[in-house]
Amino acid sequence: MSAMDEITAIRTRAAAGDAHSQFRLGRNMILGKIPAASPEEPLSWINASCAQRYPLAMLFQATLAALGVARKQSYEDAIRFVADAAATGDARAQGQLAALGGADAFNPEDWLNPPAAVRHFDAPRIVTIENFLPPRVCAWHIHEAGHRLQPAPIKDPESGRAALSAIRNNSGCGFSSIEADLVLQMTNLRIAAAVGAPVWRQEPTNILHYAPGEEYKPHYDFVREDEEAAFTGELQRLGQRVATCLIYLNDNFVGGETVFPHLQWSYKGRAGDALVFWNMSANGERERNSLHAGSRVVSGEKWLYSKWIRAKTHPLT
Repeated sequence: MSAMDEITAIRTRAAAGDAHSQFRLGRNMILGKIPAASPEEPLSWINASCAQRYPLAMLFQATLAALGVARKQSYEDAIRFVADAAATGDARAQGQLAALGGADAFNPEDWLNPPAAVRHFDAPRIVTIENFLPPRVCAWHIHEAGHRLQPAPIKDPESGRAALSAIRNNSGCGFSSIEADLVLQMTNLRIAAAVGAPVWRQEPTNILHYAPGEEYKPHYDFVREDEEAAFTGELQRLGQRVATCLIYLNDNFVGGETVFPHLQWSYKGRAGDALVFWNMSANGERERNSLHAGSRVVSGEKWLYSKWIRAKTHPLT
């Protein structure tokens, strides 16, 4: 089936009232994969699916409300959509609601005002934030990534494409920037508040897993001068990766420190602690001392919530 035939089939099923097709059609329109007849059409399909109490559509609507895509909806609407989805018996919705502490205890201001950061270095700026995420949120992120792990790639400096490399041997799981997961979206909004950069400048979330013997050797998160030819278009669209946020999701492992060789400093947070470092200076210069590594895990399993922040807005994916 051609791409055009598939779009026609989705439209036909959606028009006939199929809730999953309505959800897919609206989501793909928001992502720009299917053209919309009007700015209102994508949300009209999502709303139609929600009206049928399709749990995935309600969870997706919660994401749109939290991110401000559905303009007349609020954080209160977002948690209501999750609670409504949970009421259908959907296990993923129930898990999100529990991780958020329940509908009555959900307070967006708590999420948007993270704890104070402790600065360790000025060049590059490196800060840590204790108790950035509560244990139930860490557990949820591990749960959601655990069954979706794949070998973690790097961006090949010659081709500019994702590729496996000897520099790292861990696994990971990537999520959509509009993932139907209010826990993930509130975590990203919390990161935005901590870093002081809009959430739309974040790359999609990655959750990383390190088994015993696995590591990520010393590397930079910015694009080096010798890599610019392969990433010219990307740099024009997105700019550099100006900052990195790593959240430790567990701490019952040996080894696995985040090491900065040039600074002779390493960090290993407790579950829920965050490490933020800037790859670019305030003047737009590459921070050479931001070279870092994920040291080898000796025993246990290490889980990290990994987030890169760009200089420009990142498109929805």
